Amino acid sequence: MHNPKSDVTHRYKYVRADFLKHLAGTTLVVAVLTMGLSFLFREPVRPALHIRTVATSTPLLFEKVAIGDLTGTGIIATYGPPYNDAKGHVQSPLQKLVGVIHPVNPAQDFILKPLEMAAVLNPDVAAALSAWHAAPVGQRQAWADNYAHALAHARVVGQTVAVPPGNYGPVQPMMAGLLRLGQSGLMTGALDRSPADYQFDNQNSLLFLQGAPLHQAAKKLELLGNQWGIIHEENAPYPGPWWMTIVTAIYQVPYIAHASSGDAFALMLGMVLFVALMVGAWVPFINEVPRRLGVYRLIWRDYYRRYEHPAESPPPKSDGAEGPS
Repeated sequence: MHNPKSDVTHRYKYVRADFLKHLAGTTLVVAVLTMGLSFLFREPVRPALHIRTVATSTPLLFEKVAIGDLTGTGIIATYGPPYNDAKGHVQSPLQKLVGVIHPVNPAQDFILKPLEMAAVLNPDVAAALSAWHAAPVGQRQAWADNYAHALAHARVVGQTVAVPPGNYGPVQPMMAGLLRLGQSGLMTGALDRSPADYQFDNQNSLLFLQGAPLHQAAKKLELLGNQWGIIHEENAPYPGPWWMTIVTAIYQVPYIAHASSGDAFALMLGMVLFVALMVGAWVPFINEVPRRLGVYRLIWRDYYRRYEHPAESPPPKSDGAEGPS
């Protein structure tokens, strides 16, 4: 309870202030400091990671990613919902509602269709694709598996990948053609192909480098999940920012933890909790909960003991300056 005679606020006097003047002055100071410091130290902008960069600097890694898509053993090929599960359209109604509407077939979308575009300009790729499509499914898988195993013993020669001799069928010229497509800078366009003149769906090019290429780039920036960053504190298994506590708690709910739409459920429930906390101050009975619980009185117990029940508070200590009357 506020007591104007004893509360500490009565010790301060009110003065007139021009808040617009303070706001404008603060904004000007911050703007000048920001521009001045950015001019001196520059913005630490990291160069974007391009498919062309990976294909040029690490050709072997590029082919390992590509062969994983072709064999069905890569990161995206085995990701599961909402992208794929070898059964076609795997999006749940909730995922479709929030915009996840494109299933991914890595062998077709990431390898064969880009190669079909490259085959128009490269006869070797066209011949290899014809041999691939003419072979039985089992033979295709055997060729791809053989080449995937051979990459473990491959070496980089210039800008190409050399593998030991083996039964690879048309897979070796297919991978060579895809590598040249990546090094040319045209792979992104081949992945994000669109019948329209303007392309707004970048899903395939964003997913193609999932796995080792992105992990290597993130490791250099210390952005892996087990490194220092926004998600984890250093050497700690729990989230660093306090606001991540609610999110991680939601993921512990068994149904959400094992649902294919777990991310969508977590985001929706988190938004519901956020809105509930935001409007709770205006909802009858709910806005009375803090007062009825009385936690604030426990926190400020010294204040209430001193000013609400002054008889219970100990008398002030004398400094010994005054003598007897």
